[in-house]
Amino acid sequence: LMEEGKTFDANEVNSDENLIIKPLNEYRKNDIRIADTLIWDHRLEQEERNVKVSAYRNIGDTTYYISTYGNMIESDDITEAVVTILLWILGMQVIGALGIGYFVSGPLFKPFRNTLKRIQNFKLNEKEYLKAEPTNVSEFNDLNIFVEEMTKKAVSDYKNLKEFAENASHELQTPLAIAKGKLELLAETDLSAEQFKYVENLERTIKKLSRLSESLALLTKIENHEFENSQEVNLSGMIKESIDSFREFTDLHELHIDTDIADEVVINIHPVLADILWTNLYQNAIRHNIENGSIRIVLTDDTLSISNTGKDLDFDPELLFERFKKADQNSNSIGLGLSIIKRICDQAGFSISYTNEKGWHSIQITLKSVKTG
Repeated sequence: LMEEGKTFDANEVNSDENLIIKPLNEYRKNDIRIADTLIWDHRLEQEERNVKVSAYRNIGDTTYYISTYGNMIESDDITEAVVTILLWILGMQVIGALGIGYFVSGPLFKPFRNTLKRIQNFKLNEKEYLKAEPTNVSEFNDLNIFVEEMTKKAVSDYKNLKEFAENASHELQTPLAIAKGKLELLAETDLSAEQFKYVENLERTIKKLSRLSESLALLTKIENHEFENSQEVNLSGMIKESIDSFREFTDLHELHIDTDIADEVVINIHPVLADILWTNLYQNAIRHNIENGSIRIVLTDDTLSISNTGKDLDFDPELLFERFKKADQNSNSIGLGLSIIKRICDQAGFSISYTNEKGWHSIQITLKSVKTG
C-alpha cells in the first residue's frame, strides 16, 4: 500500500496479525531479519516459541520498520494433537459400535438366549421335552428344532431305561423270592451234611443277587436324580437312633463304639438318601471290622467322620468308591455300598474322602448347607 502511494496510520498496530509498522526518523538500508523469540500467549498462559520477521524498507523519503511474528508448531505438538484426535475418533467408534451392537444384538439374540436358558433348566426326570419356539431368524429356528428332537429322544430313552431298570428289578425279585422259599423248605427236609452245605451256599448266593438287584436299582434312581426334594434332616438324631438300633449287633461282635456327636446338626437332603447314606456308612464300618474292634464317629457342624479298625489295604482306598470294587474279593459284599454313598454325596453337594492308616479306615464327609439348631 505504501509503495502504491496509499495512506494509512502507520502507528496503528494490527494485533490480530501481530503486525507492527512504524516510520523511522533516520535512514536505514533495506534489510530483512528472521529470528526466534519467546512471546507470552494469553490463551495458553505461558511463553510460546515464535518466529519473528523484522524488515527495514525505504519508501519515498521515509524508512519504515516492519515487524511481525507467528507461532512455531513443533513436531511434538503435531504428534500429540494427531494422537489425541485419533484416540478420540477411535473411542467414539468403539462406543458407537458397542452401543449399536447392544441395541441391535439384544433383540436379535433374545431367542437364542431363551433357548439356552431352557436347555440349562432342562431335567430328564420331569419327562418334558423342549418344544421348538418359532423365531424370525431361520438359523435359530433350525437350532430350536434340533433341540426339540434331541430332548424328545433323551426323554424317550430315559423313560425306556427307567422302565427297564424298574421292571428288571421287580421281575428279578419274584423268582429270587420263590427260589429262596424253595431252598428254605428244602433245608427242612432230611438232607445229608454235604447237601445241606450246598443249600446254604445257594441261599447266600440268592440273598447276594437280591441285594445286588436292589442296589443297582437304587443307584439308577440316584443317578437319574429321582431324589431331588431336599428337606431339613436332623443328622444328629438319625445317627443316635441308628446306633441304638444296631446296639445288639455291635455287642454281638464285641465292637467298641466311641462317639462325639454335636447336637441338632441339620442338613438339606432327601430323607431317604440321608437314611441310606448313614446306614451304609455304619453297616460298612461294622461289616469290615475285626473282632473286638472299634468304631469312632465324629459329627460337627460341617463334617461327618466315621472310622473303624480293619486290615490295611494294599491299594488306593479311593478306588473303593468305584462299582464292584472290594477290599476282599472273596467276601460276601456286593461292592456297591461305597459307590452308593459316593453318588449320594455327589448329588447332595458333599465331598467325601477315604483314608487308611495304621489299621484304621476313615471316611470323612464335608457337609454342605449345614445348620445348627
